[in-house]
Parts: sequence; C-alpha cells; structure tokens
Amino acid sequence: MKRPSLAARGCLLLALAGALFVGPAPSTAAVQPRGMLPIQPLGGVVPVPIPQPFANRAHAHLTYYGGPIMAFTENAIVLWGATGHSSTLTSGLPDFFSSFANAGNANTYDTALEYETQGLAGNQPLTLASRYLGSFTIAPSTSSTNLTDAQVAAELTAQIGSGALPPPRVAFNGPVTEYYVMFPPTYRICLGTDCSNTQFCAYHSNAAYLGTPFTYTVLPESTPTNSGCGASSAGGGFGNLTSMTSHELVESVTDPEVGSATAFAPPLAWYDQSNGEVADICNGQQATLTLDTSTWTVQKQWSNAEAACIVSHASSGLKGVNADFTASTAAGGPTGFDAGATNSPNGTGAIANYAWDWGDGTSSSGSAPTVAHAYATPGTRVVTMIATDAAGASGAKFLNVRTQNFSVSSAGNGQITSVPAGLVCGGSCSANFLDEATVSLTATANPGAAFAGWTGDCAGQPATCVVTMAAARTATATFTSAGPPALPPTPPPPPSPPALSPVVCLVPAIKGRPLPAARTTLQEAHCSAGAITRRFSRVARGRVISQAMAPGKQLSNGASVNLVVSKGRAPFRLTLCYRHRTVHVRRAVAIKLRRLGAKLGACGRR
Repeated sequence: MKRPSLAARGCLLLALAGALFVGPAPSTAAVQPRGMLPIQPLGGVVPVPIPQPFANRAHAHLTYYGGPIMAFTENAIVLWGATGHSSTLTSGLPDFFSSFANAGNANTYDTALEYETQGLAGNQPLTLASRYLGSFTIAPSTSSTNLTDAQVAAELTAQIGSGALPPPRVAFNGPVTEYYVMFPPTYRICLGTDCSNTQFCAYHSNAAYLGTPFTYTVLPESTPTNSGCGASSAGGGFGNLTSMTSHELVESVTDPEVGSATAFAPPLAWYDQSNGEVADICNGQQATLTLDTSTWTVQKQWSNAEAACIVSHASSGLKGVNADFTASTAAGGPTGFDAGATNSPNGTGAIANYAWDWGDGTSSSGSAPTVAHAYATPGTRVVTMIATDAAGASGAKFLNVRTQNFSVSSAGNGQITSVPAGLVCGGSCSANFLDEATVSLTATANPGAAFAGWTGDCAGQPATCVVTMAAARTATATFTSAGPPALPPTPPPPPSPPALSPVVCLVPAIKGRPLPAARTTLQEAHCSAGAITRRFSRVARGRVISQAMAPGKQLSNGASVNLVVSKGRAPFRLTLCYRHRTVHVRRAVAIKLRRLGAKLGACGRR
C-alpha cells in the first residue's frame, strides 16, 4: 500500500484523525494507512487494534479520484549500504524484475489493465510493460539504523543528485520511475509511530527530484521472514519478498502519488475509501505465477471488473496489446518509425491510437502506425510507443534509438536536398538521421550554374551522393557559374507581407476558475500550468485562489504559471475518547464512534 505525505499520513478515514494501525487477518481486515502493507497476523492479538466497523471488503470497489497513474514502470533496486544485507533476498529480486520486463505486454499479472484513465480526468493509458534499470548500492549520508520515511525520501533525492541512482523520468503525463529500497535486517524504518516488522511489512510513497516526480518502495529485509507478512516466510522469506514487491508495484502503478494526497481528490488516483488501494483489499492472498520462464509468488489484486481478488483476468477479460515498432527511413523524416506490426488480442483487434514519447521531452499521438520525428540534437534516447485498442487496453514497446548528425553546406549557386527528408538548403543546414541509415544527398545547380563536386564525406561522388550514417557526417557541394544570360527587366517587388507576431504566452486571468478550466485557458493562451499549491480557504474546493503571474503579462511561449488552488474549508474535527485513545475525527466518523461507545473529549478528562 502506498504511503501518504507528512501532512496526510494514515488512511483516508480514521487515519486522517492521526491513527496508523496494523492490519488484522484477511477475513476481518480493516482499512490501513495509505502506502502501507501491514503485517497480517495468522491469529491471536492484533498489535494495534483497529475499529472493525470501517471494514467493508464485501462491497469493495476502487474509485478514480483524478490523480495520475503510471503508463509503464522503470524499476531500480536500491541497496541501502554495502554490507549487512540478506543475500537470499538481494540476489533474487533482480531476476524478479527481469522476469516482469521480459514478460512485457504478455504479462499475465494483468489486473491493473482495467485501471487506465483514458476518457477520464487523467486521460492516461496503462500497460503491463516495464524496464529493469538494475541494482544500485548507495552510501547513505547517515549511519543510523533507525530511519524515518522523511529521511528515506531525502536520501534518495540526494543520491539521484549525486549520480548514484538513475534520474527519474515522466512520460504520458505521469511518473514512470520507481526505486525499490532494501534495508539490512537490523534496520528499523518508521512512519510516525508505526515501524517495520512491528506494524507493517512494506510501503510505497512518492517524492520529486528537481520537480520530476518519482515513486519509491521501502522493503525492510527483516519483514519477509515474519509469518505475519505472508505464508511464504520459509527459506529466508523470498516468497514473501516477491509477494510484497508485487503488492507495492501494482499499487504504485494505479495510485503513484497517494503520498501527496490529503483528501479524496487529486493527486489520489484509484482508491477505495473503506479498504485502501488495489492490493490492500487482498492483503495476505498469495498465489504463484509464471512470468517469462520463472515461477514467482505474488499477491492477488482487486478487480472491479470481476469483483474479486485475482492474479490474472479471466480468458474473456482484458489482455495487454502486443505493441511493436521499428525504426524506419521511409516515414517521411530524418528519423521514422513504423508500428504496423502491433496487434491486439481484445475484441476486433483494431488499434485506435498510437502514442509516442520521443525521449527528448516531446511526444505525439495519432491513429496512423507510421510517424516521423526530427531530433534537435544527435544522441541515444529511449523511444516509447503505447498502442491502445478499441477496448481501451494498451501495450508499450521501448526502443533505444541513436541518431547521427549530418551537416551540409553549398558553395556557389545551388541547393542540397536529402532522402530521407530532412535537409533542404542553399547555404548551410543539418539534420539528425538514424544511426546506420543510408542517406542520399542531391546537389542541384541553379540556372546559370553547374555542379563542380563534393568535399567532405561525399568527396569523389557524383551530384547524387550516398552516405551511411555510421558516424557524424559533413559534406560541401561546390557550384560554378557559367556565363550568365541576359537578365530580363526586374519587375517591381511585391508588397511586403505583414510581419508575423511571435507566439507568446499572454497570461490570462484565471483566479476563481476550476483547475481543469484554468489549465485549458492557460493552454489557449500559449501558457502552461506550473507548480500547483493547495490550501484551505473559503473559496470552493478545486478553484484557483491566486496565480503567480499577473494577467496580461507576456512570457515566452509555453511558459509555466504557478497556481494556488483551494482545498475548500478546513475540515472541522471533534475530539473523542475511543477505546482509551484520544482521536480527532470528522463529524461523520464521530457519529459512528459514538454509537460504539466513544465519549466526547480527550481520554482522561472527567
């Protein structure tokens, strides 16, 4: 289960009153703190009691609250320090992530497919595809073995900044990078007063590096051997570890920014107000599953479509789209791509949309399987294509694409063109073509001139030069002038066209508007929404309280405008004494607790 921010620690019912509890056995499990995989006792006393009336698993249903999801995952294992780890656990987990990555869109651990948000407020695809980035050992700045969640998040951010960890990425409007942090068995990680191997087994949360969001999962190596963390505690607890990891992985995909949520509203994504996230509903329900060529212990996930805890959808349920594409030189640009081999096992198999992330901070989408893209600079990038079928299911394909620069110039009266397209100039120009692509240059003399020859990588070739882009290339075409013919009288010049005004961001007035409408207004004014800060106020929830830039101010095209958005009035809370504990709850919760014997006022007062 995912972990909330410091301001939102705990579950969105009683936990908003400040309570963080250990979960009971699956048959009587109650709502848990967001982000936390609680210990499941096999029987006996629950370490911290939970008010049972809030459990409602018989009517479980995940609701979408408008937050982002993860279109795919890029997973990295982080070993906290170089010594003291359980080799049984740390040596096996890389193979688990590799199996997930190799299974790709055919991954049968496919419950998450039904939780894409296309057509909803988030408008994001969701796929089963993943990339395993590797295992990284960090040298933490603290030697303490007793850590808080805030320390974990801060250390990860610092390690990313130092280059010890791969930087996070965003794609298709959401985070895609997750760090799975493993702590030696002697370490104790605490979320407030709840600690590993006592109140919880694992948890996931979110943070940001230089404004780029990422998710992380805390995997204490002390908990997999605890029988309260699952039925696979034997043999060093590796079965429990993969079950816990699968629990947090799917929750991160369907609700990556729950750690920043303070209400049933964005950035919360898929959530059940009584039971938590997609895996919390099915705590303790393990199963085995073959991925790639290996069999693993995983935890079942809740399916709204089948109203049950499942590992895989029924044969008639959604399956991942078989996304595929190749780099192509025939797509009408210096770098082209062809996704015509993509197909779907769902319904008619028709593909409705191809969405592309070019790896250079830009993206595009459309219904055609072939597309061209022009890179501003050469280099190697990860290109991701997500294909979505008519049933709403998606699949992703990744391809490392390398481009080489071709710079050309002409000396004299003529021009140079290229096939594939990308170069058209009578002076100097350049384009970046696919590595190892065959590029044909044609030098064409203007009337009254003649092509004299090439220098550079086309030296010795005729007017049409063929070059293989195995490295950066340069070429210059030289043109000589023949005796010029008599020129006709020069006609009067046509009137000059009106000068085009450059496109700028003209900041609109958006104070008081709902956030979605404000975003749209900003886009229409060639601006974009920047950082969103949420505050309690008398303004209706979801409306803009203030904007960082004054209306009418001119900024560069696409400039960001930071906004402050209302969270509505601050919630009114009552203080009760319930089961000898003082809690602060909203009126609706107070009414329920009063029926169960709670008294008004703090415990210990007369």
